[in-house]
Amino acid sequence: QKRYTAEIYSVILDIIENWWIIFCVAVSVAFLAYIGASIIHKPAYTSTTTFVVSAKESSMGTYANTSKTEKLTDTFKSVMDSHILKKKVARTAGMDSFSGTVNIAVLPGTNLLTVSVTSRSPEISFRLLRGMLKHYPEVSKNVLGEVVLEVFEAPNYPAYPDNPFNGRDILKKAFFVGALLMMALFAVVSYMRDSVKSEEDVKDKVDAPVFGVIEHEKNYRDLKSLLRHKKKRLLLTEPAVSFGFSETIKKLRTKLLYQCGKNMSNVICVTSAGKQEGKTMVAANLATSIAARGKRVLLIEGDFRKSDMAKFFGIKVPNGMGIGESVEDLKKKIFSPDNSRLYVLVNNIARHRSSEFLSSDAFAEFMQEMKSKFDYVIIDGPPVKGRADSELWARVSDASILVVRTNTTRVPYINDSIDMLNAYGNGVLGCIVNDTYTA
Repeated sequence: QKRYTAEIYSVILDIIENWWIIFCVAVSVAFLAYIGASIIHKPAYTSTTTFVVSAKESSMGTYANTSKTEKLTDTFKSVMDSHILKKKVARTAGMDSFSGTVNIAVLPGTNLLTVSVTSRSPEISFRLLRGMLKHYPEVSKNVLGEVVLEVFEAPNYPAYPDNPFNGRDILKKAFFVGALLMMALFAVVSYMRDSVKSEEDVKDKVDAPVFGVIEHEKNYRDLKSLLRHKKKRLLLTEPAVSFGFSETIKKLRTKLLYQCGKNMSNVICVTSAGKQEGKTMVAANLATSIAARGKRVLLIEGDFRKSDMAKFFGIKVPNGMGIGESVEDLKKKIFSPDNSRLYVLVNNIARHRSSEFLSSDAFAEFMQEMKSKFDYVIIDGPPVKGRADSELWARVSDASILVVRTNTTRVPYINDSIDMLNAYGNGVLGCIVNDTYTA
């Protein structure tokens, strides 16, 4: 049941996060449908006249005339649809052929007969019907016998088409269909994606144990947060975070401190297989929580190609102040937010040639000094996928934790990341499953 709920949540989240693609495609479908419908639309105009049916020199009542009308209908249809009449009408109208459709009907319970002509233009319909009224006596004089047809209502000139082009209705329906199809497509892709969608998926598909589970923060469950959740600051010290989130971080801290004491380790690298999985949030909250226990903690912004940690903690770093090449230069980049026991090594300049620096003797000297100076060193490492830096951070760490955000990175990449951390580092403590959903 949990896994099914998580899959449904992942599908809904994917649809919401891709709303702009769905909207753009729906608008495109609507306009294409409008253009196509306007091209193939053929308006039809109908001109109608009404006859009164009676017998010559007859004093019979309406009932008798009504009966004659019903019997006359088929005969009159044959006359009006005859090739002879249509040929005469077309010649009179100056046309090569009779380009219209004739329809004859009896008004129920009356001796009234309606004759209508439908064609592609109002003028043609009107001209054809007038031509029929002019020539039908010649064609029908030996057929209708004693029946008299008198024009009760003259032919009307059709001002509006029978099938008007309803562009607005087409736009609405096409937009709805386009949006629905794209939502269905995203739902299928999301469902079929080989990613972690729940804690159970980690147990079944991932080659590392579950170290902890962080549920989706309920205080951020509005639509705006779903669209922008990846960029929100979710820190333990924020008053808006829920009690459940705080307790989860404390449990993770207790488990981590136990593992560190058991293995005699104090340098932990927090990383992820891909981007936007929440590793910075996890690293920052673990470091903050450990510092709250009275421990001296150094949190290192390990991705030197980015500069997010200062913004995350609200640390004001002078412009142009980046990671340098010496131990003394590195020490100048260490700040303590709110004068707490938490210290943060931040970077303010993207450094694209960071691998050479991380493998240098100067950096090894710096890390050795930090290990002796601080109780714990938490590294917010770069994503494993496509980064050589993650291997170097794994080497200088005593252990690694892999953050796996639900419905984000494909399982093969997660397992490849775990293999790398085990091969080049000192092992993976486990996976923290981030942003899980529970009903």
